[in-house]
Amino acid sequence: MNLEELRKIQEKMAKSVVLDDLIPLDDIKYVVGVDQAFIDDKIISCAVKLRLPELEVVDKSVKTEKVSFPYIPTFLMFREGEPAVNAVKDLVDERTAIMVDGSGIAHPRKCGLATYIALKLRKPTVGITKKRLFGEVIKVNEELAKIVDGKEVIGFTLKTCKRCNPIYISPGSFISPESSLKLVQKCLKGYKLPEPVRIADKMTKEVKRELRHNLKA
Repeated sequence: MNLEELRKIQEKMAKSVVLDDLIPLDDIKYVVGVDQAFIDDKIISCAVKLRLPELEVVDKSVKTEKVSFPYIPTFLMFREGEPAVNAVKDLVDERTAIMVDGSGIAHPRKCGLATYIALKLRKPTVGITKKRLFGEVIKVNEELAKIVDGKEVIGFTLKTCKRCNPIYISPGSFISPESSLKLVQKCLKGYKLPEPVRIADKMTKEVKRELRHNLKA
């Protein structure tokens, strides 16, 4: 494994990122959330499709695949990217955006997991993380802060509930940082995470628990 070669792949992909809205925000009718977990040598990828503005679940997908690439921070797209794409690809159409538990351009090489998914599927994709991976945080108000790289706004942090820490939001591609924030706000329902990612996370935990039970049986 040559990390320098992988860095070059990420840097090349980052040059293809488009931070304009491929779909006007008001025309997005569905959001697909995707989350992943690991058990032994397998990766579980769960995707859930929600209708806006009701945030009702209309479809789901679960994929379990073998994984060989190790866990290396800032290189997660090589470990989780293709399995995430496989879980999501049958749920998206021309009115669909994607939310993923992972970084977008708020990444040292502007190419996180959300960027990988966006470029592979050519769909607006937003990355959501619980911790800062890259960028300087500049407070706007009690709930909101900008994530910047120099003078460029590459995302936002948002405090989504009173007693929780903020989440970190950055576009993968085909959506602006500002629209990424607005889309997340449309998908909040009183919890820390936006509903597409929260439900996908819950689904992933249930599938992992069931797999563990079956392995012990």
